This record gives sequence, C-alpha cells and structure tokens, in this order.
Amino acid sequence: MFEGQTAAFDPRWKEYDAEEWSDALVASMKLGGVEHIFFVSGAEIAFYQESVAKAQARGWPTPKLITVPHEGVALNAALGCTMISGQPSVTAAHVDVGTLNYGAALHSAWRGGYPVLMTAGTGPRAYPGSMLGARNRPVQWVQEPRDQGEIVRQYTKLDHRLEHQDNPGLIVSRMLQVAMSEPQGPVYLAVPRETAMLKLPQKIRFPTRDELGIARPAWPDSADAHRIAEWLVKAENPCIFASKAGRDPGSVAALVRLAELLALPVMDTDRVDRLNFPTTHPLYGTGPESKDADVLLVIENPMPFMPPMESPRAAAKIAWIDIDPVQSRYKTMEYHADLWLPVPAVTALRAVYDAATPMLTRTDMSRIAERKARLEERKRKMIREAEEMAQRAGRRRPMHPRWVAYQLGKILEPNSIILDEALSNSGYVQEYHGRALPNTYFGGGGSSGGWGSGAAFGAKLASPDSDVVLVTGDGFFMFGSPLPALWSAAHYKAAFLTLIFTNRSYSTGTSGLKRAYPDGVAAGTGNYEGGLLDPAPDFGKLAEAVGGYGETVSEPEKLGPALRRGLDCVRQGSPAIISAHLPTVVEEMSLSRKP
Repeated sequence: MFEGQTAAFDPRWKEYDAEEWSDALVASMKLGGVEHIFFVSGAEIAFYQESVAKAQARGWPTPKLITVPHEGVALNAALGCTMISGQPSVTAAHVDVGTLNYGAALHSAWRGGYPVLMTAGTGPRAYPGSMLGARNRPVQWVQEPRDQGEIVRQYTKLDHRLEHQDNPGLIVSRMLQVAMSEPQGPVYLAVPRETAMLKLPQKIRFPTRDELGIARPAWPDSADAHRIAEWLVKAENPCIFASKAGRDPGSVAALVRLAELLALPVMDTDRVDRLNFPTTHPLYGTGPESKDADVLLVIENPMPFMPPMESPRAAAKIAWIDIDPVQSRYKTMEYHADLWLPVPAVTALRAVYDAATPMLTRTDMSRIAERKARLEERKRKMIREAEEMAQRAGRRRPMHPRWVAYQLGKILEPNSIILDEALSNSGYVQEYHGRALPNTYFGGGGSSGGWGSGAAFGAKLASPDSDVVLVTGDGFFMFGSPLPALWSAAHYKAAFLTLIFTNRSYSTGTSGLKRAYPDGVAAGTGNYEGGLLDPAPDFGKLAEAVGGYGETVSEPEKLGPALRRGLDCVRQGSPAIISAHLPTVVEEMSLSRKP
C-alpha cells in the first residue's frame, strides 16, 4: 500500500511484498506469466538486477534474469521463448540507444504478433543529489530524447513511460493484458531510474494480468458457420489456405478434424510462420491453386495468393477467418472475401465442423470419399517424387540445397523444433522436415533477416527437452549478430544446432537483380557485385569460440554424419554450427539450365 492511500485501492487487489517500485515491477511480471527477462546491461537498469536478486533471496515472485549481450538478439530470444510457451517474455535495454539497438527485431515482433513486453531504462533527469537515481554521470545528459517511446510506437500496441503517480504493478499487468489480448503484439515500457528506485512501505497492492483479464476467444455467429459449412460441403474443388493458424496449438487439431471430415486439402502459402497442419498428412499440400478452387477458406493468412494472376475466379466463394481479418496493421490490402469472420481460427473451425456434420448427405459423403482417395494418391505421388529428386540431388557435385534439406529431415525427432530462416531454400526445408506436431516449425513472421539465432536460444529455454535447429542462409545468419546468441546458449546450457545454407549470395542481389533487369548490363556481363558474399567466413569458428562445435561440409556424403556430430554436441549442452558449402545463386542459376 502507498502510505495514506489505502482507500484508493480496489479491495480485490492482492498485497505483495516490495521495498522499491522495481520490486513490484518484477513481481507483476512473474505473476503475469513471464519466466524470463532478457537483459542487456545498462547503468540505469541496475534496478532489475537488484530486484531479481532480492526476490530470489527472499522467496518473492520474480522471473529469471537472462544475460544477452545484444539488444536485437535479446528481443529475438524473447520472441522465440514466447512462440513456444504461449506466454509473454520481457526484454530490458539501455535507454534510447539500447531501444534503437532492438533494430529490425521490432519488425518481427510487430508483424509476427508476439506478445512481448519490451522495456528500457530512461536517462535520469533529476538534478544531481536531489533524489535516489538522479543524474550522477556526464553521459546521462546525452541519454534523454524528446520522446523515447516514439522510437517504437509504429511497432507496438501500446507504449508508456512509467510515472511517479502510477502503480508499478498495475502498469505491468495492464501492459501484459494488452499484449496477450487479440490481436496479440508487443508493448513497450520506459522506466526512469528515479521512479524505479522509489521506496515503498514494504507492501503494495495491484491486480495480476489474469485478474485484469484477457479477452476470451469469440465464437462465430452460427449463421456464418452454417454458411461456410454449406459452401465446403457442396464444393467440388475446395481448398484451405493457412499461414499463422498454428500459433494456437489447438487450431492444428481442429483443422485436421474439419479437413478429414470434408476431405479438404490444406495449403501453406508464402510467409508461413507456424506448423498449421501436419506436413505428413495425406491432405497436406495436395490442394488446387487459388485460381482453380471453387471455395477458399483462408485462415489467419495475410497474403494467401498473389493478385491478380493467382486470384480466384469471380464465381468462387471466399471465407476469411482471422482475429483481425481486414489486417488493420497493413495499410494496403487488395483482397476481398464473401464472408469475413473476426474470430480465432480454433473456434471458427470447431463451429464449421459442428455445422457441417449434420448436413452431410449420402451423396455428399460419396463425393467427399472420392476426393479423399484422389488426394491421398496425389500425396503418395508427391512423396515418391520428392524422394527421387532428393536422391538425384545427392549425386550432384557441387552439393545441391535440396540434399541439405533432405539430410536435415533424416536427423530430426518428432518433437524437434525447426526455426526456418533459409529464405530462398525454405521450400526445400518445408518439403522434407516432416513436422507433424504443433509448435515444431516456425518462421519469423515478418521480413526482417536475422531473427533466427536469438529466437533459437529463446526457444530452447522454453523447450529444454526438444532439439532446436535453426536453418538459415548465410546472409540472414550474419544479420542476426549470432555470437551473442551463441554465447548465451552456451552460458545457460540452452544449446541449439545451426545449419547454414552457405551459398555466399543474397538472392535479392543475384536472382532478384536478374528478374528486375533480365536484359540489363549487370546480368549480361555477370557483374553481381552487391549480391555476392564470396568467399564465405568460416562460420564454424563462431561455435568454437564459445566452446561448441563447428564444421564446413562441401561433399554430399559427408553432410549427414556432420549433422549428427553437431546434434550430439548440442545434446551435451554446447551450440553447434554446420555450414553446408553450396554454389552461389549465380552458379546455381547456371547449373539449373544444364540438362
């Protein structure tokens, strides 16, 4: 309680031990589901270290402080932890410069809809000696921007500067409530040192995140569910297009149940960032193209097809299910639908299933059975062809990226977690990873390169009993400041395996350049300067620098054993990097033209 203000507090709020405002901050985080604070040191955020140490010594609630020596990596680690656990994580950065150093991870947090609480200290501005936490170092005069929250405002649901009149526990609970409520997303809290160090009279009252309450998933209107069910039951060539539905693991089972009831093929589209449907299932990947489907069920998918060349026929029916179906975080959207449902995927899928089941006639079931048999045969053919192509790729020298993805699939356990940042080679990864369980495949959710190393570390913290494998291109790997992530992974025994498609190229500056200027001078003369990273660094040395294992492989028959050696090292608690040496994108374009 604040002295003299007991009556101001809601009697339902609970009382917690705290000596300083920062004690209430970390207690509210823990009580709100936060297990980790990904911390980058700064003089003005020492209160986090003190409050966590104090809480651990006295048995008060607190998250664990995780040292990460780079803010962008710390935020990506928070994203990786949150995507596995389904609970929020917290980051702590140093004033405005640390906030700026969150960098492109802000984009991933926003576009991926991750419920993380980003925090930062602010440069002290109280007159020296006037109060605890006041300015006491010359550098602090240059650490005060006009509006620190403005740095992240375009990429957050809410930002706030903690003030003396705030209840610190309530503010944190409120920030977590906003982050966790749909559509989920990041929030930002700036904490002045003077405020964090304010004294409390031993006790403080505040509500937890769950006592404030998180909005429950809505159930769709029964008429809407019935209408979609009718379209799907009567469809001749239906298809489901998914992208992010698997962020709720319960959606995977609900989607499987509906797809099996009506023999609905399920297609992942570009920018998929979750395991939405078991890739080993006969209905996965066997659907028609969007322009050929007569009924399209779009589920949590901002970009299900590329208009206008892939747009459905005018007579096709389109139902769009998303907690934010009109994608209000995107300014320009050209898509249309016959029915928009602003509800979570899991409730919509269950409602459509319940509506479809009683309306099935014997004729419907016969037609559905025929489609099921046809799709199952298509899946068997796809598997045979994929195996044949992999075997052919394994005989090629130089090594083919398809072979790399195929060999990766051979070492994975059913619960192994894949983080895919392979970009131009993601198609191969998705074809061979064989993931069937929810929360075993992830992409970043945005277009920012470098998400993977930090996210893999965070994912391993959240799922210590699963192998975590980052699959990345060499360009994106370097974007992600991997050394801080590898150090943290080694320090906390949260090791992950990194497999790098080392093609020494940016696809944007090679094949992308050629697409933009097919008859240009650059392509005509073979001048791809700006798109090549040749020769590649010895990436394995980064793992060795933190006591891990590194290896570069250029011969196809040596890749499988190398991956197993790397995985053995990871299972013993040290990170590993296997660099698969591949042709450059320019060389690959030339090889692909050969018979």
